Amino acid sequence: MGLLCKEQFPSSQRRGIGIGEPVPEDLPIYSESILRTRLQFEDLERLKGIDTTSVWEKSDKFIEQFEGAIDARRARESLTGLTKPNLLRAHAILFGGREDAGLLRRGSLNPLYRGQDCPAPQFIDRSLQNFFNWLSAESVSEIHPIERAALVLTRIADIWPFEFGNLTVALVCGNMCLGQAGFAPFFFPPEHAKEFNTAVAQAMVIETQPLVNAIYKTVKREMLALVPR
Repeated sequence: MGLLCKEQFPSSQRRGIGIGEPVPEDLPIYSESILRTRLQFEDLERLKGIDTTSVWEKSDKFIEQFEGAIDARRARESLTGLTKPNLLRAHAILFGGREDAGLLRRGSLNPLYRGQDCPAPQFIDRSLQNFFNWLSAESVSEIHPIERAALVLTRIADIWPFEFGNLTVALVCGNMCLGQAGFAPFFFPPEHAKEFNTAVAQAMVIETQPLVNAIYKTVKREMLALVPR
């Protein structure tokens, strides 16, 4: 069974797949379903209170495989909130032993995704501060944790603050939103990294629904699996 569903890409979601490249039958993290309102997340509320420890341990292993990270558990447990010091510390833990771990990017970088911000090094700090200020706004607290996780993940990837490991630290930060709300984390096996990258690419151009759907379906699947039968 794939990560989320067995629906094929709708035509608008095939960006990033080469011309003539076959579309797999089991695309794990995409769905044509629309999850625009809180009502459509209500089915997760009844799952709160379940002990998700085993899912978090499972996600740590998958997240470490994505970009060669280590100590995913310690990194996520160190994230008590999204601040610059916490972000730098999480990156330093995830990539401990590597040069520039925990340090902001010092080189300019051409955008990796269409529409990506990817600010010059001298503007990274300001971009992060604007991001953290936005997170503290009252209106953000009204966003459902599933959507908030997608937005946090996307914005960190948009800024691309580090030389390496940006998507890993973005995943860990997005999962912080889920954990604080009592939900299971979002993760995927390495063989589905391409689909995840496609979802991130779409989110860069304000098509966040595939990423929101991916997170929602993963959280629901993992929490349902814990319900006693």
